Amino acid sequence: MKKYTACFLAAVLVLIFSACGSSGSGTSNEGTVIYFLEADEEALATENYAIDVTECETAIQQILDTIANGPGDPDHQSLLPQNVTMKSYSYSNGAIVVNFSPEYGEMTKDREVLARAGIVRSLMQIEGVRNVSFTIEGSPIMNSKGEEIGTMTSDTFIENSGRQINSYSHASINLYFASDNGKKLKRESRSIYYSSSKSIEWAIVERLISGPKVKGNYAVIPPNTHIISITTSEGTCYVNLDESFVSKTLNVEDRLIIYSIVNSLVENCGVTSVQFSVAGETDVKFGSDISLAKPFTEDMTLIEQ
Repeated sequence: MKKYTACFLAAVLVLIFSACGSSGSGTSNEGTVIYFLEADEEALATENYAIDVTECETAIQQILDTIANGPGDPDHQSLLPQNVTMKSYSYSNGAIVVNFSPEYGEMTKDREVLARAGIVRSLMQIEGVRNVSFTIEGSPIMNSKGEEIGTMTSDTFIENSGRQINSYSHASINLYFASDNGKKLKRESRSIYYSSSKSIEWAIVERLISGPKVKGNYAVIPPNTHIISITTSEGTCYVNLDESFVSKTLNVEDRLIIYSIVNSLVENCGVTSVQFSVAGETDVKFGSDISLAKPFTEDMTLIEQ
C-alpha cells in the first residue's frame, strides 16, 4: 500500500477541516484498534494505536494513513493489496466516503469483504461518524447482483450477540416479512455478512428475528425469540427455537410467521422443507390450529405481488 502524497494529504485536510467537529476533550485514546489481516489473509487481526478519536479532522487521516502504511506486527498483512490505493476521501454530516483506485474491483470476494470490514470498523471508532461508504473512481461499489452496497457501519460486520466477526462470508438473499395489513408476505432483498462459524440458515433466521429494514415491511417473529439450534440434513432444515417463538405478540396471521421462515430458507438455502421444534419438542401447536409435528414446504401464494 503506497503512502499518500503530501499534496493529497493537504487537500484532504482542507476538505474535512470544516466538516469534522471535536466532541471530546482531546485525550489520547490508547484503546483505538486498527484492523489488518492475519498471516493467512483469511481473518482480521487488530493492532492498538494511540489515536485521538474525538478529533475527527485528524482521526480520519491518522486511521487511513495507518491502514495505508501497513501493520506494525510482522505476522500481520495489509488490508489492501499493493496495487490498490485509497485515492481520496471526504467527510460530511457523519458520513465518510473513501474513494479507491480501479484495482479495488479486481480483488477476490473474500479479500474485498475483509478489507472493507477492516476499514469500516477502524473508522467507526471516531466520534460523530455515522457510516462509511466506498467508491471506485467516484462510482459506488456494487455487490455480485450489480446493486449498490451503500453505507456501512460496524453493525454490518457483527453478529446479533455482539461478538466481533473476524472471519465471515457474504451472501445476497431474499427475506420475507409481513405486509402492512399482516395478511401477506413481502420480499426484502439483502446483502449480508455472517460469521463463518455459523450457517447461512442461522444467519437468515437471525435477520428475520431482527426485523425488516425496508419501510412498509413488518416483523413477523417476536423479537425476543432465541435460536437454540439449526441443522440441515437430506434437504430438510431443522429449526429449534425457544418458547418465545410461540408467544402471540405480533399482529400478523399465524401462517405468515411460519412461512416467513420457510419461504426464506427454501429460497436461499437449497432445502425443500423446514421442520420446526420449540425447546426441542415438535409435538407443539402454533397459534390456534397449526401443528409443528411435520415439515413445511414453501407457499409462494402468500407473497404480495
